[in-house]
Amino acid sequence: MTPQDRESPAASAAPAGVPARESSELAAAYAMRPLSTGEVLDRTFSIYRSHFWLFAGLASIAGSFSVILNAVQLLVHHLVLLHYGFRIAAYETQGSAFVVAILGLPVVAVVYAAVVYALCEVYLGHAISAKDALRATIGRWARYVGIALWQGWSAAWLIGLLAVPALVLFGFGTAGANPALAAAGGLLLFAAFMGGGVYGVIAYIRNSLGVPAALMEQTGVRASMRRSKTLAAGTKGRIFVVLLVAVALYMVAGVIEAPMAFFIVRTPLDEHVMLQAMILVIGFVASTLVSPVALIGLTLVYFDQRVRKEAFDLVMLLGPEAPVPVVTAETATETTTTAAAPFAASGEYSGETFEDPADPIGNDGRL
Repeated sequence: MTPQDRESPAASAAPAGVPARESSELAAAYAMRPLSTGEVLDRTFSIYRSHFWLFAGLASIAGSFSVILNAVQLLVHHLVLLHYGFRIAAYETQGSAFVVAILGLPVVAVVYAAVVYALCEVYLGHAISAKDALRATIGRWARYVGIALWQGWSAAWLIGLLAVPALVLFGFGTAGANPALAAAGGLLLFAAFMGGGVYGVIAYIRNSLGVPAALMEQTGVRASMRRSKTLAAGTKGRIFVVLLVAVALYMVAGVIEAPMAFFIVRTPLDEHVMLQAMILVIGFVASTLVSPVALIGLTLVYFDQRVRKEAFDLVMLLGPEAPVPVVTAETATETTTTAAAPFAASGEYSGETFEDPADPIGNDGRL
């Protein structure tokens, strides 16, 4: 394996006498090797920089849709505030936020899956456009929505389970002038956000490789989650670092938005059209520029874990029929199986053969 960076596969010489496409795939595989945390981050930003318009362009679709939904939500809020007052508008804000999340989830899930798909193609040495990436993922939108819901639920269920009784106890204790009951509710609420928060982060990390697994191995929601847990074992620290970098970048936008949001909260009955428009624009820019960082980084960790645990670099060199040792989550023992080569022209994906093996989704036989 060569130490050259993956985004310049031409630097890795493939064997002579192979077709152009096979040569690019072999060159990509030759560049695969186990990466340290620093190398994962370095390669993340290097690939992002060299294909900026591809990844930012895809992410901007989700950002634009979110801006439209949030703008409609703000318009409805202003109308309710004008005609029904602040109290009704507060309830409307909570309800409309839930509706916006439901409406935006399919678009965000498909676009983020398209970003991961584009990264898989780029990383394996294939040419890809934003249109091709969206076309490849939109047909399985329910799968990616299911993965997103699974990831969110795994991170939030324990907090909700503890927070609801905590708020009930605190409310009854405060209303009935019962300090002991209110204190018990406060302690339970603290435990919900501290203990539940820590568990939620760990659970999200374990499930964070679900989308790359679903795309590369053509697995369903449950199988993708099991696959994510298997591959994330032993590398949770690196996944945490990747997500932490993305959160830190999001916090930059949050710092810019904070003074505007504080001013709006201080005078909630006033119109703040310009400030709210600026917050929407900042949120759009942050989502467009930062979300690909997390998605690229997580996908690189997925590839790296397959290289470490399953010799995926050798699989790419030897072809789809190469036997590779796989460590399963259930047995934790090595077995021998036929490796999946999801971008091979044969159309074989983890044992699944499509109706048209030469072209399963109309993209030259890839994915």
